[in-house]
Amino acid sequence: MSGMAQICRASQKILRHGYISAYGQRTMFTSASRLGDNKKGQDMASMASKVDPRDAAAKKAAEEATNKALAAKKARDASEKSSGGAKKAAEDLAAKKAAEQAAAKKVEDQAAAIKAGEKAAAIKAGEKAAAKKASEQAAAKKAEEAAAKQAAEKAAAKRAAEKETAKKAAEESAAKKAAAKKAADKKATEVGAAKKAEEEAAAKKAAEEVAAKKAAEQAAAKKAAEEAAAKKDAEVAAAKKTAEEAAAKKAAEEAAAKKAAKEESAKKAAEEVAAKKAAEEAAAKKAAAAKKAAEEAAAKKAAEVAAGKKAAEEAAAKKAAEEVAAKKAAEQAAAKKATDEAAAKKALEQAAAKKAAEEAAAKKAAEEAATKKAAEEAAAEKAAAIKASEEAASRKAADEAAAKMAAEEAIALKAAEEEAIKNMKDPIQSLFLSSIKSLESSGGLEDASPEVKAELQANLDRLAKQFGGSAAEDMTAFPSIQFEEPEIEPINISQ
Repeated sequence: MSGMAQICRASQKILRHGYISAYGQRTMFTSASRLGDNKKGQDMASMASKVDPRDAAAKKAAEEATNKALAAKKARDASEKSSGGAKKAAEDLAAKKAAEQAAAKKVEDQAAAIKAGEKAAAIKAGEKAAAKKASEQAAAKKAEEAAAKQAAEKAAAKRAAEKETAKKAAEESAAKKAAAKKAADKKATEVGAAKKAEEEAAAKKAAEEVAAKKAAEQAAAKKAAEEAAAKKDAEVAAAKKTAEEAAAKKAAEEAAAKKAAKEESAKKAAEEVAAKKAAEEAAAKKAAAAKKAAEEAAAKKAAEVAAGKKAAEEAAAKKAAEEVAAKKAAEQAAAKKATDEAAAKKALEQAAAKKAAEEAAAKKAAEEAATKKAAEEAAAEKAAAIKASEEAASRKAADEAAAKMAAEEAIALKAAEEEAIKNMKDPIQSLFLSSIKSLESSGGLEDASPEVKAELQANLDRLAKQFGGSAAEDMTAFPSIQFEEPEIEPINISQ
């Protein structure tokens, strides 16, 4: 009885343990009938993926190459924000080298996965050929990178020197302009001071004349009074009463005359003060008008200089925006190309994994694909180097043309300013005439670049063909016309 109880307890324990295990994870108590269709499909897919280790190796190599390409692109984008064109070119070459190394490694991994079941001799020969080829490619790539880096450094140094020269010329022009303005202001100040001194001297002279005239009148009045007193003393004995009356009358008349003279002198002084004040106001008004005209001319000139500077800045900003847009388009094209290459590589990997069972055919196809890819990569590298050199040459030509144009504009502006200061003409008219002269002295098509001449010749040939001429015919010349004398039958009047 006790034995049966132990057996029952053990069986219950086993059943309970199996239920818990089945609840937590799949065990022998879990059957396929309890799983859903999705879970069954996942199990079957996982079992299928574990069958072929070569597919797993190829997939892993593809993922590693993709991650390395993304990391290289991220590093290239980060470096482009902090460095210039030369550093960008070097980093692009480094990123390209890393991508090519990743691609080479990926090809080697694929070859290793495909050739896992082949003989040791074939594997050894393939490895030796791949190593030799990789060393040759690395040596050629290193030489190309060194040449590209040297060319980029030379171009950067030349651009920096040209930029420094243009900056120095602009600073010298601004300094000369400021000195001319300062001299003009100083001259205006000196003219105003001299005019003010002349006015003060004239006013002082007029005041001295008034004072002298007043002193002379006072001396004459005093002399007349003394004569009248002497005459009065002589006539006292003859007629004291008459003398007293005459003296009183004369004193009254003298007081009236003195009062009238004083009033006349005061009136004249007031008139002279009013005239002086009016002259000072007219002089001040004239000086203010001259100062205002000078300020307006200076403001107009400064506005014109600011407008020219603003136009130059807008042109520079437009050029920078165009360069940024071109750079962005190039990046997008590179990203698209990388995506297309990744898709092509993925398709190639799938094809290689599918043909893994065909040993001889797969080996031959892999070797041909590797040879073709190496040739394509070499051609792509050569094309990239040619394109980089062409872009550097075009950028150099554009920089030289911009520096030359800036120097010519600075010289023309300086000449126009000197001519305007010398002749005191309208600055707008002077700038217009200087711009016309600069256009006339450009040289025309005789000094044009070979590209412009080639484009002109191509357009002339196209027009000649369009209007019935030949490619070598000069359509600008007047056509030659030949008139033939017609034959006239003789007329016999007698018949």
